[in-house]
Formats: sequence, C-alpha cells, structure tokens
Amino acid sequence: MSDLSREELKAHLSAVEAQVRAALRIVASESKSVQQAHSALRSDLSAALIRLQADMNTNSATLTNKVDKALSDIDNLSKQRKFMTTIMVTIVLLFGLSIGILAGSSLFAGNVTIPTIDASTLFNSADDSGNQLTNN
Repeated sequence: MSDLSREELKAHLSAVEAQVRAALRIVASESKSVQQAHSALRSDLSAALIRLQADMNTNSATLTNKVDKALSDIDNLSKQRKFMTTIMVTIVLLFGLSIGILAGSSLFAGNVTIPTIDASTLFNSADDSGNQLTNN
C-alpha cells in the first residue's frame, strides 16, 4: 500500500505541479499584458505632458507679448500726456499774457490823453525859447 500511495502521491504531485505551472503561465501572461498596458499608459502620459508643456510655453509667450505691448502702450501714453501738458501750459500762459497785454494797453489808453498841439502853441514856445537865448 505504501507503493500505491507513493504512486498516488507522485501523480497527485505531478497534477499539482501542472496546475502550478499553468497558474504561473497565466500570471506571467497577465503580467506581460499588465506591463504592456502600463508601458502604453506611461507613453500616453508622457505625450500628454509634452503637449501640456508646449501649450504652457505658448501661452506664456503670448502672455509675455501682451504684457510687453501693454507696458509700451502705457509708456507711450505717459509721453503723450507729458507733451499735452506742456502744450496746455504754453497755451494758458500765452492766453494770460495776451489778456495782460490787452488789459494793460486799454488801461494805458484810458488814462493817457494825447495833447493836441496847434500852430500858435508851437510858435509861441519857439519865440519864448529864442528870447531866453538872447536874454542870457
């Protein structure tokens, strides 16, 4: 009986070994498919990351260009404001100067009377000056 049980044991052991080999083949094939899926997923993620980085660089460059344009527009507006301020100050000063000149000339014209000179006044003063020369 011990021979029979040894043979049964060997048969049983062979059957178990076959089952283990079959299970290992299944695990190995599943492991290969999992590895292939994992590798495909990794390559897809790498490609997506590269596209994302390219998009971020493009958006960053676009944003930088927009900021540079806005800064140059602000600088130009500042220069234009300074120029317009200078022009307005000049116009106001010229206007004030014109008003001052007009006011001064009208005031001068109102206060000063132009003396009228007639011929008798001219001759009398000439005679007086001649007499003064001879009297001395």
